[in-house]
Amino acid sequence: MIRGDFETENLVVWEKTIGEIFPLAIPNNCLWKDLTSIISILKKLSSIENLVHVLFPPGGGHDIVEVRPSFEDRCLELHTPHSIRIIKPKLLEFNYFPHYLKWSYFRLETAPLKPITSNLDPSLIKEKLTEIEPLRYVDKEIWEKGYLGYDEKGNRILLPSSARLVSRYFKGSFVIFAKGSPYLKDFVTYDARHDKLNRKKFRQYIENCIIRFQDQNIS
Repeated sequence: MIRGDFETENLVVWEKTIGEIFPLAIPNNCLWKDLTSIISILKKLSSIENLVHVLFPPGGGHDIVEVRPSFEDRCLELHTPHSIRIIKPKLLEFNYFPHYLKWSYFRLETAPLKPITSNLDPSLIKEKLTEIEPLRYVDKEIWEKGYLGYDEKGNRILLPSSARLVSRYFKGSFVIFAKGSPYLKDFVTYDARHDKLNRKKFRQYIENCIIRFQDQNIS
């Protein structure tokens, strides 16, 4: 399938999905603050293969493949193909632009989450850890080694099959766009510019992008 065909089909599914979330009328702006609702919306977005792409606060982005409640209090897990991110949501916001649905997006803002790693660089917004079992974390190097240590006989204590490598975010915002959105065509947007703006200023930024693309006749 050529890219143009994918974008067209992707945006058709995006429009259908947004219509299912808002069956009566699509609002220009909507906020969810309770964890159950946030997880429900994100589950719907992640349940459709190749529908959406998420951009991270430190930069970069990936597809969402699963969203589930976390064992940590008031947190959720955001799964991408090769990673698990633990986030404490503050709010989930939807922004809609009439006649420009392909520019619509969801923004997930996080609440503060206390680091587990001691003496962590205060400039960091996340930590990567090995989760041995729910709520039990050790250094990420343990994951890389593949074992916890040695027993009294000198044998390696292997990681349990339930062990996972996870990233815990202390702060930051994520944005979610349809994969066919013009916002994702320019990989410059992988610079986490959305996290440098508050939610109102980021909406204004997208509105300006729409105007600019219209003027260039490429929207």
